Amino acid sequence: MLNSELKPVYDVIVVGARVAGATVAALLGDAGREVLLVDASALPSPTLSTHFFRGGGMVGVLDRLGVLDQVLALGSPPLVHEYFYPGGGEESMEGPPQNPGDAGYCLSVRREPLDHLLLHRAVQSTTVHFGDRTRMTELIREGERITGVRLATPEGEREVRARVVVGADGRRSMVARMVDAPMEESAPPYRALYYRYVRGFTGPSGTEPDGAEFSNIEDELAYVFPSDDGLTCIALSINAAEFPAMRSAGSEGFRERLARHRGLAGRFEAAVPDGKLLGCGPESNYVRVPAGPGWALVGDAGMHQDPWSGLGIDMAGVHATFLAEALLDWFGGNRSEAEAMASYHVRRNEHGLGSYHQTVTLAADLRQLTAA
Repeated sequence: MLNSELKPVYDVIVVGARVAGATVAALLGDAGREVLLVDASALPSPTLSTHFFRGGGMVGVLDRLGVLDQVLALGSPPLVHEYFYPGGGEESMEGPPQNPGDAGYCLSVRREPLDHLLLHRAVQSTTVHFGDRTRMTELIREGERITGVRLATPEGEREVRARVVVGADGRRSMVARMVDAPMEESAPPYRALYYRYVRGFTGPSGTEPDGAEFSNIEDELAYVFPSDDGLTCIALSINAAEFPAMRSAGSEGFRERLARHRGLAGRFEAAVPDGKLLGCGPESNYVRVPAGPGWALVGDAGMHQDPWSGLGIDMAGVHATFLAEALLDWFGGNRSEAEAMASYHVRRNEHGLGSYHQTVTLAADLRQLTAA
């Protein structure tokens, strides 16, 4: 929580303290930079996410931050295989994990414990200051340049300056809206996603789970993500046209749909539900220009694709490392601000645009996944 010792000036103010924001803050703090990290929520708290990520993505970022062992200690099994059930059949095709990277496996970790560990890692640095329940109300400008923020904190209104303000505040980013970040690309919403947690869900052979599972029936995709604390995330991605019916049907509708995925249905019925059905409706796809004079965007604030492909956390973590490196280049005098932010823009797009395009193209009709 913020207090009377809040500084008037920081190197960076990061708005949003989950995966992208906490990663940027941690890397800048490691370099001795003064960072103010704020979030409107009272953290830790859950957020909608199926929280699957890859060895060559967020797993590698966690290793770089030195917290991978702590994440594994939460009980998430390394996902060293992938199982795919074409046409919702009973028999799976077994393969290697997606983009395993140096780690050699993928992971699925619920957001509340994951975000908590990342936030704790960020504030280990004495130069990173954190305030939850702290909402940005306005950006401060000097001409065309962003020079700070006005904050609504539990202690009252505050005004803070910085060399750069980073929007890591998600799909409905206030920072992106207030700077009127130009849109590079956009696509309409195509899909909705529902998921729930269960306990006692075994792997395909009846043993402990060791891989993510995917089952498709026409334009519907079911997922199994063995996660932390003995929980497994079971998810369904459906076409936007079916969203109203699914929303009305609730848990029973979810169960009926999953029953059609024969390779998963029996194990789902044998498992014990834990918590309520969760989900979100169709969301737009977009790519925003990620930086301008005194501001930058990272994570879903800058690039968002339909969650059916499970790329959100990987993008957030990897792009956060790109942004931190660019800022440190600028602060260290290796590049001008314009050069550093242009480099960040190029690296983000080189890494993310291909996957974004594939996600959006296939989202319109997932039958393309198995088309000859």
